[in-house]
Amino acid sequence: MGRIKDGQLSLDYDVPRNENFLRHNTSMFIQDLSISKYSIKNEYLSLSLITEVEEDITNFLVNNITTFRYRNNYWSRRSNFSDEILELIETISNQLINKGFCVFEKIYDEGKLARLKVVVGEYKIKRNNIIQIIPNDIASKIKSNTRVFIPKEKCFILEFPKRLCSSKDYLYILKKMAEIDAKYPMFSILNPSNLSKVNGYDAMKHRYKLDLALRQLTKKISWHHRAQFSSRDKFSNYYSTLKSLKFRRTKIILLNHIFDFIKSIIEEIFDGTTLDISYTKSLDEINKIIKDYEKGIFTNDQHLKIIKEFM
Repeated sequence: MGRIKDGQLSLDYDVPRNENFLRHNTSMFIQDLSISKYSIKNEYLSLSLITEVEEDITNFLVNNITTFRYRNNYWSRRSNFSDEILELIETISNQLINKGFCVFEKIYDEGKLARLKVVVGEYKIKRNNIIQIIPNDIASKIKSNTRVFIPKEKCFILEFPKRLCSSKDYLYILKKMAEIDAKYPMFSILNPSNLSKVNGYDAMKHRYKLDLALRQLTKKISWHHRAQFSSRDKFSNYYSTLKSLKFRRTKIILLNHIFDFIKSIIEEIFDGTTLDISYTKSLDEINKIIKDYEKGIFTNDQHLKIIKEFM
């Protein structure tokens, strides 16, 4: 492997608003699956950092990871390692859930790693490169090619946890969910459909069949579809509660996946450093809860406790 090129290769530009936020089910799905720093209960987050340069690590997290503009132009403030890890978890989650990937470009200055930069916009991961795709109008405006090639060795890359599904499968879920949203009868006033003119057409039956398709589509993710919050849902309380429990398992899998990614970044950048990061509400615990529920060993108090303790 040759010397990694100095400077930033990826391009920064104003990314158009993600249309997923305008879609009913897709926006709820992304919101529910994303991990906010506020949803992580501090009493269950365990951080252990063995290093002689903790202050350097904290300063790097504060000043040398370019994520969102407001974050890096924020006025000087007191911070600590734990706060910065929570910020990083949220940033990675946002990228992973919206794109199926999270990519940080390593920016070097005279051969030394100076900072990390989230690669913005759309990109594809190929065998040897990350290919950033620049929209034609923007490429023309900034006099750039529409494809920017970034060597993989110059990036930290996180894909969707295969324990749930591949990044390709996850992006397929988002694509098909968007198609279902476009057909959702509850928005027929905003998006008129010729179906409403067909004799015998029943919008509620149409919605029910689309709900079944959504549940099949998100089976691997175990999304609960917020069923427990809807009195009109046609699915049993047992089914809805089980989905809710399994979705909490999904969130723990995602969180652990992000923990491993952060650990690999910190330990690669800072020699002689060991980072252990975990959530004490573990997969073993939620798996036992799910098995107990399936056997009928489950009380309302237990359910309330789970809602309080798990994400």
